Amino acid sequence: MLTNAEIRRTAKSTLQGHWGISIGVYLLSVIISSAVSSLLGWIPVIGWILGMLITGPISIGVVWFFLAISRQDEPDVSYMFSAFKDFGRTFLAFLLVSLFTFLWSLLFIVPGIIKGYSYSQTFFILRDNPSISALDAITESRHMMNGYKGKLFGLSLTFLLWYLIPIAILIASAVIFSIGVLTGDYNYMNGNGSVVNALGFGISMGAIVLFFLGLLVMVAISIYLFPYMATTFAVFHDELFGDTTTLEEEVFTETDYTTNDFDAPSHPDEFGPDKLEEEKPNDPR
Repeated sequence: MLTNAEIRRTAKSTLQGHWGISIGVYLLSVIISSAVSSLLGWIPVIGWILGMLITGPISIGVVWFFLAISRQDEPDVSYMFSAFKDFGRTFLAFLLVSLFTFLWSLLFIVPGIIKGYSYSQTFFILRDNPSISALDAITESRHMMNGYKGKLFGLSLTFLLWYLIPIAILIASAVIFSIGVLTGDYNYMNGNGSVVNALGFGISMGAIVLFFLGLLVMVAISIYLFPYMATTFAVFHDELFGDTTTLEEEVFTETDYTTNDFDAPSHPDEFGPDKLEEEKPNDPR
């Protein structure tokens, strides 16, 4: 199996010439999810279920889109809606994965994260096996990820580190804003001059600007990072599939099927055409 660095390089290579459509698919999925949440999110329970009926298959379709990209296919934007063609199976898989992960998360966050990695191959398996059931796809994903959850966690971590910069900016903005508010309150309580009060106000406003800058950096990183990350996970799946099937199945070469031991250039002692020639009975004539 490729190293994580090699998997990332392969993903970046397959994205060449597809960055535009990949970013477009990501942004379109975000817009649809946000619109659905805004329209249905205020309806208790029913709105949440209706939202999942739409966003679930779209999420799976996006996974399938980047799987096609990783295999150097030429999917169009409509590919992200392809899971609706198999709605029952894909929605059930999305629902079960979400439900199982949530239930495991109730035992603290770590079990939920571990199970999330166990179920991570489910949607890929659905794409490559049209006849497999949702529950069987989840089971197969668990089997495939045995011994590989740590590797996928390490791969995920390399992308999460990208968000350290905007997170640091957001934390700094919160700290500066708090300082500005405390400064203003202190000066107000002590009757200090308006110049000092203006200083506290200026600090708070600067913190707000810094906050929005952090959000802008986070959005910019996400626009670049999501297609890269999704393609990387697709490459990981194909590598994982090749690695696990090689381990589980005995590999035969063409020679294994075609070689006739009797015609081989060398034979064990007391075996072969020469020995049979020696053992031919003398012609009675």
